[in-house]
This record gives sequence, C-alpha cells and structure tokens, in this order.
Amino acid sequence: KDLGEWIGASSRGLFNFPPNVRPVPLEIHIQGVDILSFEARMQAMTKPTYTAIVQHAKNKKPAIVFVPTRKHVHLTAVDLLEYSHFDNTQSPDFLFGNPEELEPFVSQVCEKTLKETLRHGIGYLHEGLSSLDQEIVTQLFEAGRIQVCVMTSSLCWGTPLKAHLVVVMGTQFYDEQENSHSDYPISDLLQMMGRGSRPLLDNAGKCVIFCHAPRKEYYKKFLYEAFPVESHLQHFLHDNFNAEAVARVIENKQEAVDYLTWSFMYRRLPQNPNYYNLLGVSHRHLSDHLSELVENTLSDLEVSKCIEIDNELDLSPLNLGMIASHYYISYTTIERFSSLLTSETKMKGLLEILTSASEYDSIPIRFGEEEKVRRLINHQRFSFDNPKCTDPHVKANALLQAH
Repeated sequence: KDLGEWIGASSRGLFNFPPNVRPVPLEIHIQGVDILSFEARMQAMTKPTYTAIVQHAKNKKPAIVFVPTRKHVHLTAVDLLEYSHFDNTQSPDFLFGNPEELEPFVSQVCEKTLKETLRHGIGYLHEGLSSLDQEIVTQLFEAGRIQVCVMTSSLCWGTPLKAHLVVVMGTQFYDEQENSHSDYPISDLLQMMGRGSRPLLDNAGKCVIFCHAPRKEYYKKFLYEAFPVESHLQHFLHDNFNAEAVARVIENKQEAVDYLTWSFMYRRLPQNPNYYNLLGVSHRHLSDHLSELVENTLSDLEVSKCIEIDNELDLSPLNLGMIASHYYISYTTIERFSSLLTSETKMKGLLEILTSASEYDSIPIRFGEEEKVRRLINHQRFSFDNPKCTDPHVKANALLQAH
C-alpha cells in the first residue's frame, strides 16, 4: 500500500495477487524440516523430495529441483537415482522412451556421474558443467526424454527450462562473507517458483518448498499475505547524493533534506521506526533524523573528495565525484583509487588496487572453492604470499589475471 501511494497509484490500482491467479495457477506446498544442522537438514530433505516428485509429477510430468550448491546437485541427483532403484513401483525410473535411443546423446557427455543419472532419466545443471553437457541436458529435458533436472538455485535466472513441478530443496545458501547460512533473496525464490508454469501444457503448476521448520510461517505469510516493503536507501545514500550533486539536483543541505522527504524511505520511517533506528515518530524526531542523515552522508563525501561544502551549506561536485557518478563507481572505491594510485604503480600493485574495489565485495565464494582459487592464483604471473582464498577480492584478482 505504501509503495502504491508513493508512486501515485489510486486505491483501484493496488493489487495483491495470490499464486492461484497466475496465467497458470500455482499450487504451493510448504514443508518444514526441524533439523538445526544445515547439511543434515539438506540430507533429510532428499527422501521427501523424491516423494514429492512421485506424488505431484505423475504420468511422467517434468520436475525441476533447486538446491543451493554444486555439491548438493551431485548428491541429490545420485540420491534420487538410488531411491528410484529401491522403489517398488512398476516404473521407478524417470526415463521416457527407449534407453537405446538416448545413448547417442549420453555418449557425448563428459561427466561420468551425469552419464549414469541421465540413463535413468535424471539430469543436472550447474555452472561447472561444460557447455556441451549443459546443452545436452537442456535438450533432453525440453524434449521430454528425461523427467527430472536438478540445478543450482543461481540458475533460476538463466535457465529456459520450465516444469509441471518445482521443488525448492532448502531456502538457504552458504554466505562466505557472513560465514553463515542465509536465506535466498525473495526475488530468487519467486523466480524458482515461476519455473513451475507451462502455458498451454498444464492447467496448473505445482511447487513444493522445503525449509527450516522455524521459517515455515514466514514463507506462508509472505506467499499468502501482503508483505511490507522497506527502503534500503539509507545504505546507498552516499552514492545517491553524489550523483544528484553532480547532476545539480541537490545544491545545498536543505535541498538534500527536501530530496529525502520525497523518498519511499520517508514514508516508511513512521511506519517502522525501529528498522530505521528512529527514536520517535513525531515531526521533530523525523526532522532531526533526516538532518543527521544528510549531515553525516555529506561529510563522508567531503572527506572522500567527491564534493566540496562551501560555508557549511552549499555543495559543489569535485572531479572524483563526477568520475564516480559517470562510471557508477562507489565513492569509497574512487577515494581508494585516488589515494593509492601513483605514476610509479607497477602492474602487480595496479591489479591489487583495482580488485580491492568495494564493487567486488559481492563476488560469491562457494563452499569448498578455496583450493581452486589458491591453485589459480599460484599459477598466475603475480601470485600472493599466503592468499586468503575466502576473500572475494583475491578471487577477483585471480580471475582477472586468468582472463
């Protein structure tokens, strides 16, 4: 509602659609697994995943299973294969048609495990597969020759595949930066669910979500009720103000405060004050909070030499700020480049400075990837002494040199 009012939508233009009003209605089942250990919980989800495929993808309808990592792709595919072997049903395998007709495709596959699972109707996809293997799995699944495809959650945005059934096997991934397991972004989860839709082929799709038991009510509330949206502007305000100062939209501190009053964040401040570290919701509290936010943000930009503040009031963009705005570079990155780069900087130093940019903070470090990064960096022209291979900046350096 707040978001709709902010963009100027009337009450008649505000909608909250449940999953069953999609072009292909989506039937959603959420199951909680009450096991604390992440790996043990993932293992415990395998049999229910197999059961979900047997129950909800009857008559050989296709199914996609999303898992967090490449390791889980392999483990899940093999486990599903074993469960199908021990199943007492008349047709336990997930293969369509004659196995001999599949062999010309399987013989081209490079990965040994994938060859075995494909022969029983189970394919899998992850970023580490060769392009040929990925192409073969995709073709076989789209042609309806195999029933099940297991893939990493990150492929939900890139894969063209759709299925009658989608199983989200776990809603968390290992976040190397936090050194803990974090929930999938909501946008990723919605994208995975959206793969359970085959227009013109199905009257309805199905999605089964397995999650940690304490999170079950959260996902039920999110999927079936209006979910509040909060602003993250306060986390990116420096670069926002810098760009507006360069564009001359903001020319003094008062205009910066006025600018914030037009933001979605301003609408949410009195609605959820604790989220924004607000002490109260009176007009005075709001005014003081915005003034402090503007003062601190502009002070940081001045220290980083992106802007200049004249008479403690008027703003003027400086060269570093204009460069950062033009190339969409963070103010911390341009400050770092400016302070470290000299005319005598050698190539090794240049690479280290370049890959220290805050933009590389979000490069994913997958579980168990450290050794691969270490081998890669040690075989480059500019290696490290005792590299911290869980650092995304070290990985960025290795990839840039190997490119």
